[in-house]
Amino acid sequence: DEFLEMMETVRKYFVVGLMDEMEESVKRFNAVMKLNVNNNTAFEECMVEFFGNTDGSSEKKNSNEHPKVLEGSPEWDVLAELNSYDMRLYELILELFDTQKDIIYS
Repeated sequence: DEFLEMMETVRKYFVVGLMDEMEESVKRFNAVMKLNVNNNTAFEECMVEFFGNTDGSSEKKNSNEHPKVLEGSPEWDVLAELNSYDMRLYELILELFDTQKDIIYS
C-alpha cells in the first residue's frame, strides 16, 4: 500500500515538528542541521520576525486563525472521515515528535 510506504519513509527520513511546539521544533531542526544558535543575534531576530516574541507578546506571523473544532464533536467526526489519511499521518507525526526527542539530543 502506497500510504504505508509513505509513512515508513516519513518515519525513516524526516525530522518532524509541530505548530503547537514551534520553539522546540525549530531547536530540533537546528540540532539536526548542526546550527549553533546560542547567543546568535541573527537567529533571535529571525525567530521574532517569523514566530513572534518568545514571551508571546507579538502576533505570530506563521499561522492563521481557524475556528476550533473539538475532538469527538460531529464536526470533528466529519472532518476525520473526509481526511482519514491526514489523520493517520498526523497521529504518526505526534508519535515521531515524542520518539525523536531522545534521538536528536543524544
